Amino acid sequence: MPPERSAGPPCVVAVLRAVGDRHVAAIEAVDPRVRVVRVTDRTRWLEEAPETEIIMGFRPLRAGAVGSRHLRWVQALGAGVENLCQDVAGTDIRVTNNHVHGDAIAEHVFGFILTHTRRLWEARDRQAARRWVHDELRGAVLAGGTMGILGLGTIGVQVARRAAAFGMRVVGTVRRPRQIPGVERVYPPDEIDAVLREAAVLVIALPLTPATRGSVGARELAALPEGAFLVNIGRGGLVDEGALLAALRAGRLGGAGLDVFDTEPLPADSPLWAAPRLIITPHVAGDFPGYMDRIIPHFCQNLRRYLGGQPLLNMVDPILGY
Repeated sequence: MPPERSAGPPCVVAVLRAVGDRHVAAIEAVDPRVRVVRVTDRTRWLEEAPETEIIMGFRPLRAGAVGSRHLRWVQALGAGVENLCQDVAGTDIRVTNNHVHGDAIAEHVFGFILTHTRRLWEARDRQAARRWVHDELRGAVLAGGTMGILGLGTIGVQVARRAAAFGMRVVGTVRRPRQIPGVERVYPPDEIDAVLREAAVLVIALPLTPATRGSVGARELAALPEGAFLVNIGRGGLVDEGALLAALRAGRLGGAGLDVFDTEPLPADSPLWAAPRLIITPHVAGDFPGYMDRIIPHFCQNLRRYLGGQPLLNMVDPILGY
């Protein structure tokens, strides 16, 4: 537990210049000791605000993390913090993330799924051609099918809740198995095959760590039922993109929805752009209007805890990466 902050020098919070006046005012209203400094970007923050004690919303980079004499805490805007954890590895800098985008990501998952099962992208093509072709657009029904979720963390649980509402049976993995409402069977990560062999829909919601990188490759794709649909809203490095492309081209995988990729932005010459039955979105699953309006109250709550010497919420273990 951090010591309670007594009166003394200001507590400098660095944010990017894009953070608006209203949000800056909300942060500074937490305590008279708090002073917000806007910085240009993650490469110049230490030069522009060397007294920074807290960063809200960007990575310090490795040079900044080890070069700062004052940095104590970095608040991430999202849930994925694998690069941030590398920045602060071996230091005493605390890392927290947030999960305010769980609803948006879970809804995005079902946007992928329903676009595929109800054949909505094919319907859009027929609409553009002004063709009324009823028999060509009969879609599948989710109710009664099985969804497998790799990573029943905060986001995975949100997906599971929605799957249960659609009448789906849900199975999945989590590092510490426990009972989860709406999930019929929960397995440890080393029992992934039990999930794969049942998953008509497979949702990947894992963090990217050395242990999870490449979790889904050719072997895992082959273990899925024929015609399965895969969704990745975790990180691109979780899935072998070459193996996924081959499975789509071979026709054994029914389709896929990807919001994350090994290389982002996805290069224009990537073969994934032309892959059959693949829906691509540019890492936007967690974005929505008013995103910062949801994050700032959470950050301010944690800032009060920090100044009061209380444990921070949503702490990340930099060694584990989540």
